[in-house]
Amino acid sequence: MRIIFLLVSILIISSCRTKPKFYRGYVFYDKKPLLNVIVRKDNLNESTQTDSTGFFKLPKEPNSIHLLIFEKTGFITDTISSVWTQHGEKVNYTFLNKTIDTIFLRKITLPNKDSYK
Repeated sequence: MRIIFLLVSILIISSCRTKPKFYRGYVFYDKKPLLNVIVRKDNLNESTQTDSTGFFKLPKEPNSIHLLIFEKTGFITDTISSVWTQHGEKVNYTFLNKTIDTIFLRKITLPNKDSYK
């Protein structure tokens, strides 16, 4: 009877943990926030843009996992998985944690015309 009570208690406690309802985080370049970066989910038309502090918040559907795509003219588009593991160990979350994550975008650099001479 104790085992059943213990199992039911664990089930109730684990189901009470709130699941994140939003992807949220910051986008920076060269230690400065990036404004108007488009943040979107893969395979969906749902997107948002970063504000003047580089912050974004995008609704997350329950029981779904998405790649997040970060786009801004003049910068390399980056895609980040929101859930991942390393060597089958602990599951890690990106942009779903209580601690807000940050991504740093890189600028597109084109070769100098003089380098072709």
